[in-house]
Amino acid sequence: MHKKLLRKDQILRKQYRRFEIWNKLNKSLQKSLKIYNVPKLHSITGTKLYSKTPIRNYCFKTGRSMGVVPFFRLSRMLVREQSGIGTLLGVYKK
Repeated sequence: MHKKLLRKDQILRKQYRRFEIWNKLNKSLQKSLKIYNVPKLHSITGTKLYSKTPIRNYCFKTGRSMGVVPFFRLSRMLVREQSGIGTLLGVYKK
């Protein structure tokens, strides 16, 4: 089941990036049209909206969506376990 959620998350992130690039290009075009006094007929209007579904961080081992450490993309329990063993680089117990 968590593979399905991870795939959905990948699709949402790809879609978000694509629409974000479109919106940034459109915004820069609008600014340049104002600077150079080009008529509105040549401008691209409107922004593309992406899905309102939130993009979640999932643990890539267990598929958990809650308690995920973004740097490692692991759940908090796995981070604690792996850091205790010493397999995560730069993380150690005092």
